Amino acid sequence: MTEIRFLTQITYNMNEVMAAKESFERENAGVRVVIEQCKDYFEMMQAFKSGHAPDIIETGGFPVGNPDGIFIDLNPFVAESEGLEEDIFPGLLRIARHGGTLPALPIEISPPLIMFNKEMFDRAGLPYPTEDWTWDDMVELAKRLTIRDGQGIASQFGFGLGVDIEWFEPFVMRNGGRYLSPDGSTSRGYADSPATIEAFRKIIDAYRVHGIIRKPGESSNAERQHDESAMTFCFVWDTYCKSDDRYEIVGLPSLPGGEEANMIYMGGAGVTTKSANPRLAWEFLRHYLLERHSWMPPASKSQAEQRGLMKHRIWSRYLKELDNVQISGFFLSKKWNASRQLINDDINKMILEGADVAQTLRSWARYA
Repeated sequence: MTEIRFLTQITYNMNEVMAAKESFERENAGVRVVIEQCKDYFEMMQAFKSGHAPDIIETGGFPVGNPDGIFIDLNPFVAESEGLEEDIFPGLLRIARHGGTLPALPIEISPPLIMFNKEMFDRAGLPYPTEDWTWDDMVELAKRLTIRDGQGIASQFGFGLGVDIEWFEPFVMRNGGRYLSPDGSTSRGYADSPATIEAFRKIIDAYRVHGIIRKPGESSNAERQHDESAMTFCFVWDTYCKSDDRYEIVGLPSLPGGEEANMIYMGGAGVTTKSANPRLAWEFLRHYLLERHSWMPPASKSQAEQRGLMKHRIWSRYLKELDNVQISGFFLSKKWNASRQLINDDINKMILEGADVAQTLRSWARYA
């Protein structure tokens, strides 16, 4: 009996993993796939360093550039698989191959878009946003869609956006800015560039000046939290509570920098350098991610077609956005990513205390 050990850091995908295990074992007599789970990155590394390392590791953060040397390069396997190179969405491969190697196949694919509540727009007598809208268009619509009582407490906000350095990044990108250099070695000249500063000022003004986004800790009279905003910055996993006919999806508004760009979250699953059976591990990996149907947008165009996602009113727009995705600071630098909470604390100070935007962004050079 040949054993393939599969270690996953993802907890909510276990039904799909187990189904892939069962179907793969049926098709491959004499092969046993052992599924194991780890809680976090530390446990993942401990398992890899142990004397009985897994053949495959699935992680919630794609290992761009294979920084820890855990994974083999999957490029040769992709090259020998007829049609696979053309079948995987090119935007995903562009990010996954940053640095040249392909350490894993993408999973949990999700760029952000804007979900809007058509009923709220209809009540206000406003036109729905379109793909050619601008940041200024968004702000003006959001002003008219924000409803406050005599005490200034909102029952409805025009725009919903969480306070997170990563969630601000698409707007920075669309203005021509970036957080980090292409190799991730520094934020100097990038996080403090005029384009990044301008984008940040627009976002902070949306909270402080225009009052269209709920500030951290701000009271709200909205009946349901997921319905408190007429327009919401929305990843794929957010769409499950907004899937009925009241909601529609549109791309991010353009900014003065005029760049068609977006960030993306994605995990990855790859074959480890310690696998005794790398080819068999690759065959299971391909079966799991490319031949079966995952619950989130798939990495391949053929699977998207089979599932009818290319024509789905919501999912098709997310798949189209894969053409615009760019590599995020989240993937480029562990040091930058590890400083996320400190950076978010600074963002809160800009929103709540009026901390100077340019000065704050210049100080972020210490994080990368």
